[in-house]
Amino acid sequence: MGRIEKRRGSTLSGIFLRYVLVMLGLLLTLGTCTVLIFNILVNAGGIYPANYAERKNSEAYDLIQNADEVTEDMIPVLCHYVIFSMDGEVLRGNMPEDSVEIAWNVANHGTASGDCFYKAIPRADECVVLQYSLTPQYQSAFLREHFIGPQDLMTILVVLGGITMILLPSVSFGKKMQRKMKPVMNAAERIKNQDLEYEVSYSGVKEIDDCLSSIDEMRNALKDSLERQWKTEQEKNRQMSALAHDIKTPLTVIRGNAELLSELEMTEEQEKYIDYITSSALQIQNYVQTLIEVTKSVDGYQYRFEKVRTEDVLGDIKKQASGLAEVFNLKINWKEHDISETVNIVYDQIVRAVMNIIKNAAEHTPKGGTINIYVEEQSKELIFTVEDTGSGFTKEALLHGTEQFFMDDTSRSGGVHYGIGLFSAKSIAGIHGGRILLTNSKKTGGAKVEIRFLQDGGSHGGTLF
Repeated sequence: MGRIEKRRGSTLSGIFLRYVLVMLGLLLTLGTCTVLIFNILVNAGGIYPANYAERKNSEAYDLIQNADEVTEDMIPVLCHYVIFSMDGEVLRGNMPEDSVEIAWNVANHGTASGDCFYKAIPRADECVVLQYSLTPQYQSAFLREHFIGPQDLMTILVVLGGITMILLPSVSFGKKMQRKMKPVMNAAERIKNQDLEYEVSYSGVKEIDDCLSSIDEMRNALKDSLERQWKTEQEKNRQMSALAHDIKTPLTVIRGNAELLSELEMTEEQEKYIDYITSSALQIQNYVQTLIEVTKSVDGYQYRFEKVRTEDVLGDIKKQASGLAEVFNLKINWKEHDISETVNIVYDQIVRAVMNIIKNAAEHTPKGGTINIYVEEQSKELIFTVEDTGSGFTKEALLHGTEQFFMDDTSRSGGVHYGIGLFSAKSIAGIHGGRILLTNSKKTGGAKVEIRFLQDGGSHGGTLF
C-alpha cells in the first residue's frame, strides 16, 4: 500500500535541456524580430541606415567641388561641415568647435581621430570638410535632436527583452520544479507528523520518483519498526502490570501481619517499629498502584494537583525519614520555617521525591552521623534542603548526579552511587515547575541537595513519563 509504481518519466537533465532550448529559442526570436522591425523602419523611411550619410557624401562630392559657391543646402543631411581658406582660416560652417581642429588635420594630412568620420573636398581657393557618423539616424530632425539614437534604443529594447525572455522561462521552470517536488515535501511532512498510512503520488521526474521510492521504503521500514516497538512496549507494560499486581499480595500479607502484631502487648520501641513497617508497606502499595496506572496509560500518567494540609505532607516525610534513620543508625535534625497551612501539590510524588533525596543521604552517611532536613516556604515555593555528614559529591557527580542511570566511578566498587533517585526527584520537581540543586555543604562537609516545588506547578497538571 502506498508504493510507487515504476513508470517512465522525464529526467532532470531533459527538463533542464528543454528549459535552455526554450530560452535560446525566445532569445533567437527576439533577435530576429528586432532585425525585422529595424529593416521595416529603414525601408519605410523612418530611419536612415548607418551608411546613409557616407553615400550622400559621395553623391554630393562633385557638386560641392565644382560649385561657384558652397551653400548649406548642398551639404548632405546628417552631416556637419566647415569651410577653410588655404591658410587654415575658418570661413563658415556648422561643425562643433571641438571638431574643427580635427577637420583641419584631415584637410592637410588626411588623418582623423575620435568617433566621427571626415571627408575633405578640395576646391580652387578653399577646402570643405564634412563630418558624419556611421550609425543609424532618425529621419525626423526633432527625434534626432531630442531622443536617443535608434541604435541605442534598439540595444536597450533588446537588453530588456532578453532579461524578460530569461526571467519568464526561469519563473516557469521554478514553479514546475516546485510542483514536481511537492510529493517529496508531502511525504516528508507526513512522516514528520508520524502519519505512515498515506499514498505516495508521482512527480513525473525519474530522479524525484527514485527519491520518493526510497522514502516509501523508509516509511514502510519505519512503520514495521514502530509496530514492533509498540508491541514490545505493550508486552513490557503487561508484564510490569502483572508483576505490580503480584507484588500487592506479599505487601498485603506484610501489612496484615504487622497489624496483627500491633494488637499484641509490646514495648513502646516495638510499637514504633511496627508502625514503621505498616506505613512503609502502605507507601509501597501506593507506589505499586501508581505503577499499574502508568503501565495502563498510553500518554503517560497524568498527575493531579490537590490542596492538602502541609502538616500531613511534612508529617509523612518526617515519619518515613525517622524509620530510615533507625535502619541506618542515623540522627535526623528536622527544622521548619514559615510554612503555610495548606499547599497545592501532587502529594505522593513530593513525598517520593524528598524521600529519594533523604535515602541517598542516608546511604552515604556513616553510622552515627546526622542528616539535616530544613523546610521553608518562599513565594509559593515549598523548599526542602537535605544535608548529610558523608564525604560529599564528587566533581563529576555535581555535574551529572541528576542524570538518569548516572553511576559515579566509586560506585563500581560498591561505594557511592547517584542517579536514579536524584533523577526521579528532579523529574518530580519539574512537573511542579521547580528544580533541584546539588552542592557540598560548608557546614557539614557532606552532600547538600536543595529541591523546590512550585505550588500548582505553574498549571493544573503534569506528565512525568
